[in-house]
This record gives sequence, C-alpha cells and structure tokens, in this order.
Amino acid sequence: GERGGPPLPLLRGMVRVVAFLAAVGLLAAALLLTVVPSARLRGGGATDDVNKGSEPAQLDDLDALQEEVWIPFVNLPSETKMKKAREKAKTHQLLREPEVLRGPVTLSFQATKIPTPWMGGYFWTRGYGSIPGPTIRVKPGETLEIRIKNDLGPGPGYEACNFNESQLGFFMNPATICALNHTNLHTHGLHVSPGEDSIFAHIKPGEEYVMTLKIPNDHMPGTHWYHPHLHHATAAQAGGGAHGTIIVDDPPGYLPKFVEDMPEKVMFISLVNVPKAMRLESWGLGTIEKGKLANQTMWKNPLYPEWESDPVNGIFSEHGQSLGLNMPGLEPQAVVNGQWRPKVQLEDGVWYRLRFTFAAIEQRLEIFTAGSLSNAAFCEYQLLAKDGIYLHDAPRPVDRVYLVSGSRADVAVRCTCGFATWYPCTAKLDFAALWQPMGLGRHAVTMESTTDELLHIEVVRPSYIPAWRPPMQKFSVRRPCYLADLRNTQVMERNRHAIDMPMLYPMAIKFDGKGHVWGHKAPSPMGTIKVGEVQEWTISGIRFHPFHLHVNPYQIVEIWNDPYYMAGDWHDTMLLVGSAEAKVRVNIDKFTGKMIAHCHILEHEDNGMMGYIQVEGVEGGTWSNAWLEDNQCYTDRFPGPPVAETPPMWR
Repeated sequence: GERGGPPLPLLRGMVRVVAFLAAVGLLAAALLLTVVPSARLRGGGATDDVNKGSEPAQLDDLDALQEEVWIPFVNLPSETKMKKAREKAKTHQLLREPEVLRGPVTLSFQATKIPTPWMGGYFWTRGYGSIPGPTIRVKPGETLEIRIKNDLGPGPGYEACNFNESQLGFFMNPATICALNHTNLHTHGLHVSPGEDSIFAHIKPGEEYVMTLKIPNDHMPGTHWYHPHLHHATAAQAGGGAHGTIIVDDPPGYLPKFVEDMPEKVMFISLVNVPKAMRLESWGLGTIEKGKLANQTMWKNPLYPEWESDPVNGIFSEHGQSLGLNMPGLEPQAVVNGQWRPKVQLEDGVWYRLRFTFAAIEQRLEIFTAGSLSNAAFCEYQLLAKDGIYLHDAPRPVDRVYLVSGSRADVAVRCTCGFATWYPCTAKLDFAALWQPMGLGRHAVTMESTTDELLHIEVVRPSYIPAWRPPMQKFSVRRPCYLADLRNTQVMERNRHAIDMPMLYPMAIKFDGKGHVWGHKAPSPMGTIKVGEVQEWTISGIRFHPFHLHVNPYQIVEIWNDPYYMAGDWHDTMLLVGSAEAKVRVNIDKFTGKMIAHCHILEHEDNGMMGYIQVEGVEGGTWSNAWLEDNQCYTDRFPGPPVAETPPMWR
C-alpha cells in the first residue's frame, strides 16, 4: 500500500471481470458457430461434405445480409423473429447487376446462399454461386460452349423416385420429386438444335458436361435465360435459384439509334417461396415408401433451425406445431438480382431498357406502378420485346407487365420529376405473385396473391439536358425469315392440330388427343411433323397451364379479351390472363429431332406434364414461302436495316 499500487482485493476483482468477459466471448463464439452453418456445404447429400468451390461472394459486405445472425433472438417465436427481421431489414440498396461472361463459359452448380431479409438470415439453395448466376452474352453466328461442373455432394438419383405410372400426372405428388443433386442445363428461348440443347443430359454429382451450341447466323437478338431441366428436379433447381440471363446481342445497325443508345439494365426476378422450396426438398430426399434417405442441408435457415416440411403429409411445422402459410414473412417474395426491394437510379428524361426475366416454382407475376408517393416521379413504360422477340409494331405502351415463370419482357422506361418536385424524386414498381391455376375444366380461378414492393426508382438530375425531349417513336426491325409474320399464312389442313392441357387428372399434355405423362423414360412422341412447314395449333387449358415450347417460338394469330397477350406477338412461354385458349402458328425451322413441349409450372412438369413432337425431314430445312409473307426477311447474317420500298409511278 505504501508504493501506491492497487490493493489485492481490487486486483482479484479485476481478474474476475476479465475472466467473466473472456467466458462471455467464448460463449458468444460457440453460439455463433452453432447458429451459422459452414459456408462450405454440399447440399442434399447424406453428409455435409466440403464444397469444391469457395463460398460465393454474392454480396459486397456482411451488413447487406441484413444482420444474418441474431443471437439474442434465436429463441423467440418464429412470427416475432420474422416481424423483427422486417423491421430491421435494409432496403433500397443500389441494384447490382450480375457478372457478364462470354464463351467459353464454366458454370459451377453448387451450394449458393440466398439472403431472406424479410424473415432474417439466409437459406442455402442450389445455384451457380450467386442468385442469379452470371449473365451470358453471345452474338448471332457464334458457337457458345458452356461447361457445367456439378460441385454438389452425393445425393440419391432416380432410384429415390419410387413410383409407378399410375402415380404420374398428379399435382403435389412427393413420389415424383427426386435426384435433386443431379443436374443438366437448358438454354430457354434459344433457337438451337434439340440435340445440342438436350434435356436428356444427366450430370451426376462430381461430373462435368460440355454443351456446345451453334447459334444460327440469323438468330434474332433478344433476352433469354438458362436453368437446369433434369426431369423430377427442375422445380427445386430452376425454381430454387439455379438460373441466369442469356442475351443474344443486337448486331450493329439492327435497332434505331434512339433504341440502340438506351442504357440497359439486366433485372432477373426470382420468386422465393420458402415453404414450397422446403416441401420439394423434403420430398426429394425421401419418399413415403423408403423414408428419409439423407439429411436435409438445403433450404435451412440458422434463425429457424426447427422448421420442417413433412414429406408424407406436407405439413410445414416448427417444434411439431403447424406453421400457417399465411404468417407474415412466409409469403413468396420477389428479389431482383438476388436483392430485396433494391434501388435503381435513373437520370431524369433518359430512356432506359430494362431486361426482365422471371423464374418461379409455380406462381405468375404482375409488375405495375405503385400508388402515389410524396415527391413522386412520373414514369412511362413502353414494351419493346416479349420472350426475346421484338414486337412487330414497337413500342407498345403498358401500365402492367404479366410474367409467368420463364417469361421475359424488354421494357423501355423514362421518368421525370415535375415542377413541384425536387431531386431526387422517386417512383416504385410493385409486384403481385398470383397462384394460378386452380379450378375445374376450362375455368381457372386465382386463389390468393402476394403484393409487395419490387423496385425503388430514384430519379436524379440528368448529366445532359437536351433542347427538347422527343416522344418515343414507333419502329419495326428487319426479321429473320423464321419469324416472318404468319397471321395471313394459309396453313395446310394436315398441319392443323389441337393441344390440350387439362386441369383434370392425370395432367398430361395432349396433341390431337394423344399424349402420356412422362416418367423416368421418354414416352412415345405425341405426334410427328415435318421441318420447313408452318403448323397451326389451337391450345386449350392455357389459362391455367403455361405452355412452353422448345426450339421454335410460336406466334399468336387468334386470341380473345386478353390485356397483355395480343395477336401478332411471339412467345415461347405463355399463360393467358383473360382467355381460355389461343390459336398459334409455328414455323418449324431448320432443326429435326424431339421438340419438347410442357407446362411451365415446374412442379407440374416434374409430375409428368411434358411430351415431345418428333420433327422429321432434312436437317436445315426452311419454309420456302417466308419471302411471300415478308420480302425483307433474311436467312443468314443480318444484311442491314429494312430497305425503303419505292412508291409506284403513276402516269
């Protein structure tokens, strides 16, 4: 005490405090390791092996994960945790666009993290390292090589699907969901050979596969996408996050200068349906007959470790108690480029091109301008293209865009701040995720919907103020001959057919009444047609089953009372809004082989609602009368803008 040092009791007290703090730190670290699973999962296997790839750097910082670990809240009821998560969630972060790649491309199919700020934490899903995967760009006439590496851990294959043919074609059938760690790749919308883009490829865990696509010289530029298409696993994979954009570039001079100069933004909308994804996961890992085959590692959230979906009765529960699917936080939410409610900055008065692509397990989506805001911007929207094909008369003013899983829409947007506003003024786009179809016969009923904010628009001062701002001008592009206008074409009687997608079980797509549900092996063809001819199909059931056709797009020639789908429009995926059926025409161009057709509610497809039409003839055959319908169409590389027709001379 004489030297002025601290007394012994005080030293002992300080030691106790330091020891206590150290113990608290160790306890927190232990809890952190318990709550946060390893970032190196290999999903769906019997063990949590180490992922061959590194943890995906999906977000720029941990803060953007919306504070993924909340140790103080782990033991709160789920509804309370989800409410707190939404209150804490950071929104309106600047939109990030996916990485852009050109061939040759390597895609690693791996465990991928998807943040869920509306409920807190994150889930592991299957993807290509980020949600969405990288954007792939290609030019007409190029050869695109894509190497797919299956970096997931071991998991059961088709042997886990223990069903017989009588069980196929029934919705919500757990026996038809399996092989979730096996994969392949489909380039949705590309006009390429079915032998090159084959849904029959099968890539097991640890294997690689190289897809080589010869893009035709006359391929129309546009927006498409890629996703797995392994039968019985498509819904869980493509609807769960394994997807990305493909853009076929516009050749120089293809578009008018005012369209060509538009800054563009890629916007991939993924609908995250947690209860549905967890149900598919539980179905895929075990069947009623065999019981659980593996430990579930995908679609687990560290904040909700007790969430389970029973593969037998489909009950979604926690601690054995059923969770209501209408609980706030469990509703499907749309993310844009993997971000919830992001912000995009647009300069005042400048036209931008937004390339929308939509992926979901089952719901369709409507995008529309939100209600009045303070300091609101005025935005106008003009539709340029649908499903990667320019409108015949573009643009078309729209106030609502209708998308079904697989649809694309290229929309030009221009926003301005009014005289009574200040910079930055704001606008926003909302979405409605709709359950459709349900019903009986040809009458579909939308059961319920989720409506929320999709995108926040911030309008900033322009870097350049022109003397005047011209209105959007009408334009049309020079078209390849496989997309010549077919509305006035005379179709041979033998090429007129009926396609039916019935709501009643079993759900099998029928071509002139012929068709079978699709099991492990491909059924016999629904029909046989010839390459180089025009087909006319009357499609029924398209109000409650989105119709998707591989290889060749189709043109609507007759439709009734629909606000979005119109005669003359081209599509490869379509779910009507106001009509029960439509008449379409298809130019069967160049490619022979199996032309796949199926319902694009992905679970219906996995349940067996898929078939194919055998295309016969000489590979490379084309329709010789295309020039009669469009005398400026082309069959090789883009020859230049349309040539002005010389007016007749009168004497």
